[in-house]
Amino acid sequence: MSNKPFFKKPLYFLIPVIAISSILGLLLLSTIKLEGSIEKKIFEISTSDVFTIMNNSATAIQSLLKESTNYPEDIKKNRLLQHKIEENLKVLITPNIKYAYLLYRDERGVFRFLADASKQEEKALIDQKFDVESPEWLSLYGEKKALMIQHTLLHQLSMSYLIPIMYHDKIELILAIDFSIQKIEEINHIIHLMQNGILAVMIVVLIILLFTIIQSIRFRAVKKTAFIDKLTNVYNRNYLQKYEDFINLNDFILATLDIDYFKKVNDTYGHDVGDKILKQVANTLLLTIRNKDDIIIRYGGEEFLILIKTQRDGHLNALNVIERIFRNIQEHPFAISNNETINITVSIGVNLVPHKSRTFSEAFKLADIALYNAKNKGRNTIELYDENENIHNTFLSLNEIKEAIEEHRILCYYQKIVDTQTQELSYYEALLRIIDKNGTIITPDKILPTIKGTFILRNITKEVLGICYEQLIKNPLMSINVNLNPHDIIDETILTLLKNYASEPTIAPRLGLEIVESEDIAHRDDAKNNLLELKSLGYKIFIDDFGSGYSNFIYLTEIKTDYIKIDGTIIQKILEDKISFLLVKNIVTFAKEAHIKVVAEYVSNEQIYDKIKSLGIEYCQGVFFSTASALQNHDEDKLS
Repeated sequence: MSNKPFFKKPLYFLIPVIAISSILGLLLLSTIKLEGSIEKKIFEISTSDVFTIMNNSATAIQSLLKESTNYPEDIKKNRLLQHKIEENLKVLITPNIKYAYLLYRDERGVFRFLADASKQEEKALIDQKFDVESPEWLSLYGEKKALMIQHTLLHQLSMSYLIPIMYHDKIELILAIDFSIQKIEEINHIIHLMQNGILAVMIVVLIILLFTIIQSIRFRAVKKTAFIDKLTNVYNRNYLQKYEDFINLNDFILATLDIDYFKKVNDTYGHDVGDKILKQVANTLLLTIRNKDDIIIRYGGEEFLILIKTQRDGHLNALNVIERIFRNIQEHPFAISNNETINITVSIGVNLVPHKSRTFSEAFKLADIALYNAKNKGRNTIELYDENENIHNTFLSLNEIKEAIEEHRILCYYQKIVDTQTQELSYYEALLRIIDKNGTIITPDKILPTIKGTFILRNITKEVLGICYEQLIKNPLMSINVNLNPHDIIDETILTLLKNYASEPTIAPRLGLEIVESEDIAHRDDAKNNLLELKSLGYKIFIDDFGSGYSNFIYLTEIKTDYIKIDGTIIQKILEDKISFLLVKNIVTFAKEAHIKVVAEYVSNEQIYDKIKSLGIEYCQGVFFSTASALQNHDEDKLS
């Protein structure tokens, strides 16, 4: 698949197709009009007396009701009146008029029967609902005059004729008949033969150039606004969702590109500058790729998916494009104002062998894993996924993780969170681990990239919550924090599980929920409402990794968070980096005024601890106090 149709000049093929189709279409339209004229004439002949009789019948019914002020109610109450009206309606029944009936419309706008001249076995009851299939029925109340509704049937000419019965300029009743006559089969047969012949010729012409037309339509469709990201002018996720099944994985290599520390750009300079950077990065990508072969898609906030067309020489040319993209972004100064620029770097993950995956989604997942690996290696790098380099061996596969869940090989390690002043244990943070089939303990960085965006991530959360719940039941003095990803906050299964746990009064106050703040969640009302509900059930809310990226202070007050955990990468630099120190100091000042407690992560030595203590941070976590490990029996005894 590429950005252009298969034929270079599809217009040359489309012009004769359109011309021939137009001529044939006019012929087809002429036969349709001829058929319509014949049908109209038959109607005129067959209905010449029907409408006069109908009007006389309506006048007769109205004369029966001359003393009435509420037509529907008076008819329903008076059986003699019902009988007279039905006798009047039966006069209308002929071989061509099968149904004649009197209706009214109730206060809810529903049409209901008052009288029906049908045979006994088909006769409707008084007040039985009448289903209106055509909106033209409602137009009767605006026009306030007789209305004919024509129906399209294969072997019949059919219509409904409606006459309003008025009282004080208001429609109280509707007299209706269903009229039908057989079409003249010989004429009908000849006309349909002509129509089918013309259609057959049109189909033959269209099939000859069908592939060209489909390619041209597809080419025009992807140009529509629905498939273009308004901010960056590259394709968006809608485009990918529509066309991923048509992408030939043999023709491309896949790359995922993420702007390094983009959230810090947003936090430092504001979202308007962030948008300017995104536009400039996208423009650099568009200027670097081969526009007739390669495809750029904005997949997430600052993440782009790049499909680079491979040539006869294999991956070499495609990799050169990736390297040019990487180098051009490194060397390009990005404007944040008229007089100021900043430098931007990117991390890129590349899947060189997408054709070995069964689906596009699987191929994309491997490129995403390579991107995750690039970030773990310090960012500002290109990381290749290739079987020859065994990158995938550093991660558990989806099947391995599913088997671990099924075989109960999920466990938690625990790290202490201590009171800064006394260094006494306050909480544990539960950290995910998996035991592989060789007995090796696997950490989250080898697990989470694989299950990102899959239902297994939710299942892992359920397992971890279950393990922590059991610990809390066994150890009534223990308090544990559990990490939830943003999607867990809006997942009904996870919310139901937490609500069930909260039914035991001692559980929720001892089970802290650590959530990494993200821009997407911050702007979702359902996420905020769910967090407030969980808080009302007794859960403590911790905002994890605060200060590392998207940091919305207003959001903290909206969800009434209990704790802020300052990101460890900031804490580690607090001694030598003045900016990091000032950031921590400002967070602590805000938290104290907002009555939010603060936890410092990654406290690794006594010097950092002393600095944290001097700032008045209430809690600490890090290897200076304990490493993450499984709870030993003696630990459990202490808690009990």
